[in-house]
Amino acid sequence: MEARLRCPRCGYRAKSGSRCPACGFPLVLEPPGRLKIEVREPSMWRYSSAIGVAKGVSLGEGMTPMRSVGGVLVKDESRNPTGSFMDRGSAVLASAYPGDRAALPFMEDFTASIATYLSAKGVSVEVHVDPAEATYADFILLAASPSVSIRFGRAGPFDLEYGDPYFLAGVKTIAYEIFESARRIDSVAIPLERGLLALAVHQGFRELEEWGLMEAPRLILATHRGAASSDIALWLREKGARIEEVEPAEAAKAAVYLARRGIYAKPLSAMAYVAASSDKNAVAVVTGTGLRQLGFTGRRRGGELQRRILGVLSGREMTAYQIWEALGGAASLRGVYKALATLVARGSVTYRYKARGRKKIRVFSAPKGIDKNE
Repeated sequence: MEARLRCPRCGYRAKSGSRCPACGFPLVLEPPGRLKIEVREPSMWRYSSAIGVAKGVSLGEGMTPMRSVGGVLVKDESRNPTGSFMDRGSAVLASAYPGDRAALPFMEDFTASIATYLSAKGVSVEVHVDPAEATYADFILLAASPSVSIRFGRAGPFDLEYGDPYFLAGVKTIAYEIFESARRIDSVAIPLERGLLALAVHQGFRELEEWGLMEAPRLILATHRGAASSDIALWLREKGARIEEVEPAEAAKAAVYLARRGIYAKPLSAMAYVAASSDKNAVAVVTGTGLRQLGFTGRRRGGELQRRILGVLSGREMTAYQIWEALGGAASLRGVYKALATLVARGSVTYRYKARGRKKIRVFSAPKGIDKNE
């Protein structure tokens, strides 16, 4: 895959790769043009003009809700199809991927997300797992998918990895959505691990500022007390970001507080809420939920919708839009896409592509023998 890539730190320009050959910093994909929002598109692909990749696969990612909780605006990324912000990056990365097979390393959240999107595109996925490092719930989720093969041991090189410039191009749409929803904000709090999420959001706000659309808010990078700062975090601090350490007890209390208000945040995501609480006019990005890993997400939040979809599909093929119409307003179109993503990953629903004029559309069906009450 060739594209216009740039190193944010030293300015080096490249056509391929994920790391700058001059300084080792992550490369970012430059937008092909100024942002033009496609207001009728109900997903993050409304920002296609600035992503730089045509939509090749989508499960309804993006356009996640943002609401006020205790005086803090919370951007709830757990509402993405696999329960994580990773789906934004996976949608772009899978759309740009030209192959029909892909070897992936095992990484919590990322691998489940990208494997789901590649499978939805019809790509065969091979995941290499180190049993000593595997998260059991994620491993079982992947192993249960009929389109994923498991290989033990980390035998590289891999075709796709976390932090790819195409992946970051999808993640930066978080900034675009915050701009659309709440243009007058002073700061955005983001959980900090490797720093790639923060880098992507920084890139999104930098672009918006360069286009004269908004003044970029200050980033607050929330991290564990005593944790070492990554190279990316230190560079972002030079650019004006603030690194804020959060005590584990504070994060746990925040996670409980959010859960009681319908937002199921991982402890690291809850740290962003704690950090945002100390600022006025702030947004906290809740990056994902752990409930998906335990199988709670589909059963508690989408189980009934999934059962209804299986009933609608009984004995026929339908597009996602036709399913949504048949449900008679019982769910949003984005909710139908999310439920279908779960059913496809579980093997309860299959799909194929059909030609409609000059377009290729995807139709879903429920294989015989699938119990709609499963």
